[in-house]
Amino acid sequence: MPWIAFGMMTRELREGDIVVGSAGDADWRVTTADLAPRHFKLSMRGNVVSVQPTSADNVVVVNGGQIGEGDTALRDGDVISVGSGRFAYNVDAPRTTPLDVIEVRQAFLIETAAGVAHPLNHRSTTIGRDASNEIVLKDPGASRFHGEIRNEAGGFALHSIGSTGAKIGDVTITTPRMLKEGDILELAFAEFRFSQRPLPPDIGLAPLHSTENDEFARRPTIGSERLVVNDQNEASRSSNQMKVIFAIMLVGILVATVWLTRRS
Repeated sequence: MPWIAFGMMTRELREGDIVVGSAGDADWRVTTADLAPRHFKLSMRGNVVSVQPTSADNVVVVNGGQIGEGDTALRDGDVISVGSGRFAYNVDAPRTTPLDVIEVRQAFLIETAAGVAHPLNHRSTTIGRDASNEIVLKDPGASRFHGEIRNEAGGFALHSIGSTGAKIGDVTITTPRMLKEGDILELAFAEFRFSQRPLPPDIGLAPLHSTENDEFARRPTIGSERLVVNDQNEASRSSNQMKVIFAIMLVGILVATVWLTRRS
């Protein structure tokens, strides 16, 4: 019979489904791996065992590659990375090797316009316009809490939580996405590059910022479209007409004042 192991804990798989998570109602409760309440599902149908995230918001990685929402068939020796833990799948006997802890090397978000790097030192790095975020976006198009990068599943995943969305390259993401070396992230109109390599000499660390809210952080988020204003639009023409009328009135007042002064 096939087995799944987490560290020294093992579970024999039988026909049907097993939900793994941190909640009390999970079929296999694991509280030491930073899992969602019901993080992923293992299914056995005949001789085929598959794994599937229980939600599009849950990141599941098999042998280093993120899997989608559908079933992914497992092979003997596969390693499932989720949260901060790893689960080993074996066909004949459980492999109780210490795979329960994942060590992830240093990573950075490099702000391309400013030429500074933001270290991703925490389990979760929040990004947004609010000053309480680890990375603050000085952009009126950004949400107060726009995105989050989580250290999970053996790497770093971008979660988009803002109203104006996030992009990796030219692709708008709606579900969490594991980041790869050199990925270009667009959050509102700010651009970052993800890297796990040593920083080049011309890139310094971003300075620390205040965690107190400021007036800019409390402003409402503008739309996601860039605003382009030119002299041909209706608002611009109306504004120019008012300026001309005001100038004519001012000249008239000055002329009348001079004329009255001379008569007196």
